[in-house]
Amino acid sequence: MNAISYKQLRAFAAQYGAVVGLMWIVSFAFYIIGLTRPLVGNVGLIIGLLSVVTAGFLIRKFRGEVFPLRFGQSWWMATLIFMYASLLMAVAQFVYFRYIDNGLLLQTYSTIMQQPEAVAMMQSMMPGEDVAEVSRQVIDLLKSISPIQLTFEFLVYNLMFGFLLAIPTAWIGLSGKSRTTHSQNR
Repeated sequence: MNAISYKQLRAFAAQYGAVVGLMWIVSFAFYIIGLTRPLVGNVGLIIGLLSVVTAGFLIRKFRGEVFPLRFGQSWWMATLIFMYASLLMAVAQFVYFRYIDNGLLLQTYSTIMQQPEAVAMMQSMMPGEDVAEVSRQVIDLLKSISPIQLTFEFLVYNLMFGFLLAIPTAWIGLSGKSRTTHSQNR
């Protein structure tokens, strides 16, 4: 891969990352809505899963129309796509947690942790512990995290998850027909 092809790969990865990032933002919005309406949360999960397939098809499109890729190059492009998507998602999450949330996520988790099923599950996972005290400590910890810290945590998780998701995404991007040119043998 020469320098021009690498620049093209990065530029297309940024564009494709914006598409995947927008899918993640929509998925996150459905997740937040799904905290109070569970069926809507499932839609968010489906959109999140489809983002991986979408990234694979975008890599396949790049491979077929712009430049043929080997697996390592396809994996690198997928990694870049998820990196750019993670950055876009981090901006959206910061805006949400800083200006929109107003404690909804914390309140929902607090309510869930006080339900009898959750208490029974925590008691079975932590025998001999005071579940009410552990729940209070978890809620206090969540209250102490600032929006930027929470956003940074999600960014790190998204980057690590994207690094791993790049493998099946690259595989999806390599399936199908490739553009054959003389530069493919380099």
